[in-house]
Amino acid sequence: MNAQASISFPEAFEALTGDPPFPWQEALYERMISDRQDRIPTTCSLPTGLGKTSVLAIWLIALAHDPGRLPRRLVYVVNRRTVVDQTTSEAERIRDRLADPERHAARPEHVQVLRHMRSQLANLAAIDPRSPLAISTLRGQFADNREWAADPARPAIIVGTVDMIGSRLLFSGYGVGFKGKPLHAGFLGQDAVIVHDEAHLEPAFQKLIEDIDKEQRRCSEFRGFHVMALSATSRGNDEVFGLTESDLAAREVRKRIEASKAIKLHPLDEEKMLADRISSLALEHKDSGRAVLVFVRKVDDVGRIVANLRKENQQAQQLTGTLRGLERDHMADPRKEDGCPIFARFLRPPKPEPAEDERWRVTPRTGTVYLICTSAGEVGVNISADHLVCDLSTFESMAQRFGRVNRFGETSDTRIDVVHPDTFDKKDELETRRDRTLRLLRALNGDGSPAALGKLDPSPAPPPSPPSPSSRSSPTSSWTPGP
Repeated sequence: MNAQASISFPEAFEALTGDPPFPWQEALYERMISDRQDRIPTTCSLPTGLGKTSVLAIWLIALAHDPGRLPRRLVYVVNRRTVVDQTTSEAERIRDRLADPERHAARPEHVQVLRHMRSQLANLAAIDPRSPLAISTLRGQFADNREWAADPARPAIIVGTVDMIGSRLLFSGYGVGFKGKPLHAGFLGQDAVIVHDEAHLEPAFQKLIEDIDKEQRRCSEFRGFHVMALSATSRGNDEVFGLTESDLAAREVRKRIEASKAIKLHPLDEEKMLADRISSLALEHKDSGRAVLVFVRKVDDVGRIVANLRKENQQAQQLTGTLRGLERDHMADPRKEDGCPIFARFLRPPKPEPAEDERWRVTPRTGTVYLICTSAGEVGVNISADHLVCDLSTFESMAQRFGRVNRFGETSDTRIDVVHPDTFDKKDELETRRDRTLRLLRALNGDGSPAALGKLDPSPAPPPSPPSPSSRSSPTSSWTPGP
């Protein structure tokens, strides 16, 4: 039986991920195995909570279906280290199921499906067909295991931060020797698809990879470079891949995109009182027994809020980019014995009877718990809170924050409290963007669901886009290549 006749996408997807596919996931797979020149969409616009990281599994199933059609390497790029680690863990779960179906398959009927996929992928490897998928993580404070570069013919998933991937594409990889730099640039820039998560937050990097893509197409490169931007904000005029009509009719999808999130706006005339005001709003939930998420832009405010909550004998944990790498890694992984029980409360529990390496060794904390974050917890982190309290940021940032509360539509009384200034300095670009964001939030009339966000009319007060890569005034455009 040939590969094209023997791989059923719904069966293969559930065997790899443990979940049946949403309609958009099957539609993306069908597009990837089609004869279209643009079989890999350049832009995917998908609401939070609908499994964007499943692109890993979709690509792998399509590659096993027809190994000659798609790039052999998928590079998943995100701008937060915590998300890099969560995505790596998802890739490792996929590989474990492929490598040992008898042990890791959720259902007996999945074993044969996984064996067949493993066989198809193993045929691509040039050196060691016993290991059909390489997985490597490229981020600061994390050593590259070199799996992805050991055998260029073997399928590979590379997960990395913007700086680590971007520097390698420009022949200046951090920590890479003189002779290795062109090899890394070649492996990432050839026979690869770059999936850029939340691409609107890193416009300079997105422009770089788009330019590489255009140049390779101009030169008619063999087995070249493809770019897929995962973003709610489309840039350019390319066709945007998104939810299908079948998705909008599916009960689970509608449950998530129409999830109840009631917005309450709270004006504040003294900026120095921000941390105390947010602490006060957060403490309104202290007897609720719920998981409460707090977002602020400044690290100093995080510290004050944590101190305020602990003075009231509340269970509070902070998540900022200033945490030591090892501390942050262990905190966010409930499979480790020193994982954080408060953070675990914001994660979705594992499915019944998980494999040994997926079982939690941390018991989530009961009662009311608080997780206080800077932007380190905004993008792509797969957490879900019952309530949210935050300050006012840019529209893109606020949309990310809203996506971390009632993510799966499982509560009906979720509240989002937003503390905002009374006035804004119109000469300051960031303040102007925050002012526009406040107008958009008011236009939501208290409804913070993904469906409501998607219906915003940008014409009277357009959602602010990050400045072009040439601008040096915005933190979203501050990425620069390595030396």
